[in-house]
Amino acid sequence: MVTMANVKFEDNQMIVGISGLDKVWGFKGDFKIPIDHVSDLTVESRDQMQKDGKWGLVNLRAPGLGLPTKKVGTFYGSFYGEASQMNQSKKSKKSYLDVSSKDNILFVTLNNEKYDYLFLTVANPAELMSQFQRLKGNQ
Repeated sequence: MVTMANVKFEDNQMIVGISGLDKVWGFKGDFKIPIDHVSDLTVESRDQMQKDGKWGLVNLRAPGLGLPTKKVGTFYGSFYGEASQMNQSKKSKKSYLDVSSKDNILFVTLNNEKYDYLFLTVANPAELMSQFQRLKGNQ
């Protein structure tokens, strides 16, 4: 069984629920992010993230679990590949991961938060994208 993060939008916040052992492995419980601090959401496969440089953000694990098929916790890294050619900052960024699948990873870009990015395996990525776009359109 694949464990997934539970993400919902409520009261102008993105609420991320971490379940089961992922809380222990990732040293993180649930958290809330004001919708104004969420810059962008995309859904991509791990292969696509490797091509566009996003997976370069997952270089150094501290603390967390870093298995080939399961990554949970805080990771540091920087963009590489095509993204670095687009003048992305080489400065190390901080990401939180709860990834249990190679496909349909919700990639969240944050600003003014503890983490710069979130990588999350969720059950309903297309629905979350649609909700986010509606919320951002109403602001």
